[in-house]
Amino acid sequence: MTSSPDLASLYQLLANQQRPTLPSGEQRAILGCGYVGEAVAKAWREQGHELWGTTTRHERLIELAELVDTPVVFDSTDSSSSLDFTRNLDGILVSFAPSKSAHVDINQYRETFLGGLELLINSVRHRSSKSPLQLVHLSSCGVYGNRRGAMTDETDQLGCLHPVNEVLAGAEEIIQSVRSETVNVCILRLGGIYGPGRDIPGMLLSAAGSTIQRNGHNVPCWVHLDDIVRGVNFAFEHNLNEIYNLVNDTQYTGQELTDRLCEQAGLPPAKWLSVDTADRVLNARVSNAKLKRIGFTLTQPCMVG
Repeated sequence: MTSSPDLASLYQLLANQQRPTLPSGEQRAILGCGYVGEAVAKAWREQGHELWGTTTRHERLIELAELVDTPVVFDSTDSSSSLDFTRNLDGILVSFAPSKSAHVDINQYRETFLGGLELLINSVRHRSSKSPLQLVHLSSCGVYGNRRGAMTDETDQLGCLHPVNEVLAGAEEIIQSVRSETVNVCILRLGGIYGPGRDIPGMLLSAAGSTIQRNGHNVPCWVHLDDIVRGVNFAFEHNLNEIYNLVNDTQYTGQELTDRLCEQAGLPPAKWLSVDTADRVLNARVSNAKLKRIGFTLTQPCMVG
């Protein structure tokens, strides 16, 4: 189903109007209502917050209107796009992601992350309200790169040799530049996401008895969608203002993980390659200790029982 130009214009008009704060909650925006953004929107709506949400596609406006109060078309590659509606909000989740594609377009990454964040920062710096603002930016543990399986926490140097990691690290730097006495900036570095519609264990089990064309000696990291939503809520509830790894406790190599999954399922093991076949690699035992120390708990601590 698609929306007419008139309906799309109406949504854009509503997005730019001042609206009263609901007694039951705050005024919040989700910039990028994809897989994670939609899940957060559902949780926030249940909590009674008034929500703005962005999509890059006009045809998604009606669908998005079922999740947020004000759906907005925002495309950082479009010079007419604006984030002025964020100027007087209480909280913003930044969940930008480039369009899904088998081929990584580094220019699209730059336009999506850096272009979008520049517009957001400009809007935040022109806030008329002096009330506190909580920003939460979703980044990736992929920025650590290849640490040869070493234990890794938020203090370790990022692996920015790959252009995608360079963009992600640059995005983190941009959003942190707006931190102030009235603006908290929390960065959550996510592991590989699994959950409803993203059955990573099932996908790995489907390779039982065959070869997975990736390096099985590398150590990836993972996080369930439910724990991302809980982590975002935790950041808002506790006014977090630092960088945290949001990953589960799984610290197996790819080969170790499939061995355990296949053993539990009574299936023949899958075999992985022993050399890298991709130019961008995460190989690090990423620690979630910092987030746990301040009271966060996981509902899905491990991908295998």
